[in-house]
Amino acid sequence: MRIFRTGWSEGFDGPGRRWIIYLKECNFRCRWCANPEGLNPGDEIMFYPDRAENPDRACPYGAATTTDAGWNLDRALCASCEGRPCTATWRHPSYEWAGEELSPAEVEARARRYLPLFGADGGVTFGGGEPTLQADEVLDTLMRLRRAGVHTAIETNAGTESFGRFIGVVDLLICDLKCATDALHLEWTGASNRTVIENLRAAAERQPLLWIRVPFVPGMNDTANEMEAMADVLGDLAARRDSLKVEVLRMHHLGEPKYRALGWEYPMAGVDEPPRETAKKLVEKIRSRNIDASLAA
Repeated sequence: MRIFRTGWSEGFDGPGRRWIIYLKECNFRCRWCANPEGLNPGDEIMFYPDRAENPDRACPYGAATTTDAGWNLDRALCASCEGRPCTATWRHPSYEWAGEELSPAEVEARARRYLPLFGADGGVTFGGGEPTLQADEVLDTLMRLRRAGVHTAIETNAGTESFGRFIGVVDLLICDLKCATDALHLEWTGASNRTVIENLRAAAERQPLLWIRVPFVPGMNDTANEMEAMADVLGDLAARRDSLKVEVLRMHHLGEPKYRALGWEYPMAGVDEPPRETAKKLVEKIRSRNIDASLAA
């Protein structure tokens, strides 16, 4: 599997203490994405010149240079670099390499070592990026983990053709529903939501444990009409799966520094985070369909 990072969380990416594996590549281009280093399948260098002094000393090829405007990184030189001394040798804090290979066997071995850390409820969660794009390797890993007695979860946009292969195989599916209106979905993510809706319906009928997450984004799904449409879609899913759990997450800007580190423009620059009171209106609208819904902290 091609990944860009692993990490840990408590009670957010599934129950209990979770080891999170973030996979490379995504089929959506959500404007508010907090993990832009997971969008593309290829490896990428992230440059944070303010983290430490003299980032140029960690690159013998002269990729890091300074001007009156600040530090620059010649990413063409980085793309052809062999050995990556900035991260592999110097481990300089100004550089991060987003991309590494992690095999199903290695995931299994590490998860077995982590069993005491998981506790009674924890386990392994696959995020991204979009993990179902690497379906064969992720499914192989899931089967290994389940045989080892490790609880498994996947965080997914539910918008791929391979999504159905995971229904009933993973212990917990955590799926996004970004908006109900197809034109809005296309405008804000670059993809239609028709496959998403079909996949969510299939999951509601066949997946024992299903969580839906709604990113609450100003301009996309914060209007009265769209909130009503979202509640209707979720009500249809709840009719197929009475144990459905829904969580609304307000858009944030925690990923903005990553865009600068990649040399990209941040699409949501200058957009205010949505007020909690506005997001609560969506939560109440969903609850009116007799659905277990909450607003993330």
